[in-house]
Amino acid sequence: MRRTPAITVRGTASATAVPDVMGISLTVQVHHAQAAEAFGLASERARDVIEAVLVAAPGANLATTGIALAARNAWRNEESVLDGYDAETNIEASELTTDNVTWVLAAAVAAGGDALRIHSMNAEVSDAADALRAARESAFADARSKAEHLASLAGARLGPVLLLREVAGDPGLPLQ
Repeated sequence: MRRTPAITVRGTASATAVPDVMGISLTVQVHHAQAAEAFGLASERARDVIEAVLVAAPGANLATTGIALAARNAWRNEESVLDGYDAETNIEASELTTDNVTWVLAAAVAAGGDALRIHSMNAEVSDAADALRAARESAFADARSKAEHLASLAGARLGPVLLLREVAGDPGLPLQ
């Protein structure tokens, strides 16, 4: 059985894309002596935060991603005693424009006050198609260049591509 001569190479490339949308993760957290009051206050404050975010960024996508109510205990005289209830509501805001995120955060803080916690912000590219296309073209050119060089060293010439496989790497998040 005769094997077809082949050269196997890997092409690598990257392309840059400027983030144009942001996402933020917020939590409203309230403590009260009564469970129903804690839950009600957290719900009310979360509603205020959501309304404020929608005023600051009318096109934002908002989602409540979690609600919790838990008893808080404290140690007194070597004994665990009930010290009230903690209620929280988690809110995710996405598709915020990068130039508007500061105003959104300011509105959320004004509406949430001391009950608001900002957990994270992440920058995203809303449409990475052009960057992905550029990276694929560069990776293919890189692989072809390597294969042509190896074929030249072996005194051979390249034929058609026999196998092409795309393996995406972890997209980096460079910071400046």
